[in-house]
Amino acid sequence: MSGLFFIIVFGYALMILLLSKEILTYPATKIDPTKEQLPFSIIINYRDEENRLPALLNSIKKQQYRLEKTQWIFVNDKATDHSLEILQSFKVQNPKLQILLLDRIPKSASGKKDGITQALASSKYRHILTTDADCILPTEWVLSYNAIYNEHPDAHFIAAPVVIKQENTILTALQQQEMMALQLITAGSFSYRQPFMCNGANMSFTKEAFYEVNGYHGNNHISSGDDVFLLEKLAAEDVMKCRYLKSTAAMVITFPKLHLKSMIYQRARWAQKGSKTKSMLNKLLSFQVLLMSLLFITSPLLWSFSVITSQMFIGVLLVKAFTDIIVLVIADQFFGGVKWRFVIINFLIYPFLVLMIAVKSLSKPIWQGRTVNTPASPQD
Repeated sequence: MSGLFFIIVFGYALMILLLSKEILTYPATKIDPTKEQLPFSIIINYRDEENRLPALLNSIKKQQYRLEKTQWIFVNDKATDHSLEILQSFKVQNPKLQILLLDRIPKSASGKKDGITQALASSKYRHILTTDADCILPTEWVLSYNAIYNEHPDAHFIAAPVVIKQENTILTALQQQEMMALQLITAGSFSYRQPFMCNGANMSFTKEAFYEVNGYHGNNHISSGDDVFLLEKLAAEDVMKCRYLKSTAAMVITFPKLHLKSMIYQRARWAQKGSKTKSMLNKLLSFQVLLMSLLFITSPLLWSFSVITSQMFIGVLLVKAFTDIIVLVIADQFFGGVKWRFVIINFLIYPFLVLMIAVKSLSKPIWQGRTVNTPASPQD
């Protein structure tokens, strides 16, 4: 029992801390205004985002980049609200922006994969950026990608940070802290040349690299994963051409889920795509987090029945608390905005959420009105 206990507790702490600390030494990308501005095609899929689109479109207008160097491609994934009308109006009001509006042609279980693949056929430029319709882009977002491509012209995949919009609620703070930890682990995996995680709300790749690995062929049956599956293919092709864009000027802001159910369903989708990847580091880390959450929840019961000693019980609490706090301290240095007053509450409840997410990931949750991992039909 003591050997298994040691593996779970200290294995969890070691993996999380080793990956998280790498953000401190990972080379930052600095914007040089004298560098040539490369052209970019930006792909954005949307479905019923009329409440979020205005913020995204406003941030697009504020991009500090030459208008003729960007092409904005919006792919309509069967929106039933006024999203299309909002985009049509935006296009008319901003004639200097290169805006292309497309409709998704369902061919797989993933709207994002269909949308990206379809948009690539209409893209004008070799460097592709992707984000989501419920995001806000920093003013130097495109400039940041331009900087890293000028620094690493052979790069064929770039991941960049995503943060949750700050709001003063427990659920939002929990999502913020979770996202910060995920971003640290992402940077760490790139630093160790074992990238297995990224976020489709803020990533880039080259068109020729996408076609060289045959795009999403082989995982079109999975609803999510437009990000990690492409990363996995391109890392297998040449991991040295996969980079992480460490820059506060590149941080995309997304909105938190307002209800616990939607948060769990979203994370369940993420867990499902993680289980389908080939990365052993990904699977090992996920398994360690699940085991540690189980141990954290059951340790009072195990201690009361003398299965573990008092020292082991206290050790579980101390090691997890130490790991969580160190990760948040590191995250606060780069991202800022850690809501420290919610840390203790999140420390106590997050392990329960991990188990709920794990259980839900065994089924097919409903997401945006669709059952995940279910092939779409033209009528969908």
